[in-house]
Amino acid sequence: MSTINISLPYEQVSFVDQLVANFGFANRSEFVRSLLRLITHRPELIKTASTFPFVAPKERSVKKIMDGFRKTKRYSSAFLKDLQIGLSESNYFKN
Repeated sequence: MSTINISLPYEQVSFVDQLVANFGFANRSEFVRSLLRLITHRPELIKTASTFPFVAPKERSVKKIMDGFRKTKRYSSAFLKDLQIGLSESNYFKN
């Protein structure tokens, strides 16, 4: 068996320790292995985890998104240019 190290904030370590105790896992490693087994059988959970707590915008039109940002008059032209490039290069948004 291989060993990996991860860094977590104190609050997450405390939460993991609480889950280990509450659900009777032998230790943190067994808890993580259990999560990996779950993901193996329910890979759709990864998509949720990879975007949480962010929610993809429902609007996918680059033009409409850019128009909305421009209307606020809060953003520099350099920011708007970078945003448009990023949105245009994304597979999620429609040009």
